[in-house]
This record gives sequence, structure tokens and C-alpha cells, in this order.
Amino acid sequence: MSSHVLKNPVNIHKADVKHSHKRKIAEKHHGEFVSLDLETTGFNPKYAKIIEIGAIRFVDETAVETFHTLINPGMPIPRKITDITGITDDMVINAPKIEIVFPQFIAFLKDSPIVAHNSSFDMGFIRHTAQRFAVKICNPIIDTLQISRIMFPNLDNHKLNTVSDYLQIKLENHHRSMSDSAAAAEIYIKCLKMLS
Repeated sequence: MSSHVLKNPVNIHKADVKHSHKRKIAEKHHGEFVSLDLETTGFNPKYAKIIEIGAIRFVDETAVETFHTLINPGMPIPRKITDITGITDDMVINAPKIEIVFPQFIAFLKDSPIVAHNSSFDMGFIRHTAQRFAVKICNPIIDTLQISRIMFPNLDNHKLNTVSDYLQIKLENHHRSMSDSAAAAEIYIKCLKMLS
């Protein structure tokens, strides 16, 4: 499996749980996709910055390539974000800036379908950043949060850790991008197998 690590320091809509909706999920299956997750300094892409990107390319349900880097946001990381992610200012001080990272990340994505849990969050930051580089993101988006809501309506919530526990998926380092990205991919793959 090849890996891209920067050293320098189809939206599935909400729907009732019906066989037709589950069939639509299965029909949207792609042989190749990129799962991704971002960690950020906050929740609004107009003001917050990306501090970590983790992405994994899957072909026929096998991870074949990864992209991972911390990013220097050019601002202090709020304490509450460090408490959640474990990412500190010291960890990103020598990391590359988004101006270096983003073009490489877009090159990694290509036009592959994107799998993410609560994709509106990640894609909000990606699209906001893409505007700065005059890049348009047209990849199909597959949201495992929406899939979970359709397939497992009786769960107390549909957070990544909750769905992972329910599907017996190991989530070793929650709120770090590579771990969360891998979990989203496994959720997607397991759901497809359940529908096949």
C-alpha cells in the first residue's frame, strides 16, 4: 500500500427506512472510493482552520493508498480542540501550511467518490478552502451518517463511535483523522455487505 505523508513538518438523502432506500444505497456502490476525515480548530469554515487531513483510497474494499498530514493553521489551537483531538500547537508548529497541503490533497482525491461520516462538516471545510484555490469539488459524496440513519434508525444516536460500536468496528483513536477515516470506510463497506 503506497502512502502519501507530508513530512515537512453522492449525498445519500434522509429517508424513511424502506427497502427502496436501502436498495438505493447498494446501487450507489463504487469499486473505488476515498474515505476522509478532517480535524479543525473549530466548526465554522469561515473562521476555523484545518489542522489534520487523513484520507484512504479503497479499491474493491481494500485500502491501497493513504494521505495524511498535520497542518499548521497559523493560529493557536483552542484548548477545547486539543482536549478533543489531542493535537497541540507544538505538534503543528513545523507542519506545512494549507497552501502546500491542499493542492496535493486535491491531486490525491482525483474524481473519486468521497466517503465521510457527517460529510457536510468535512466538505464544508474542503469546499471553502477549494474556493481559495479556484478549485471546484465535484466528487460524489457518500455520507455514512445518513446511511446509518437509514439502516439503523433505532440507535440512540449516529455518532461515529456509536455506529462503530454497533457494527463492532475498532475505533482506536477517535477524533484523529486517519482513525476516523478508516472507521467511516469500514462502516460503508459493512453496510454494503449487509445490503448485498
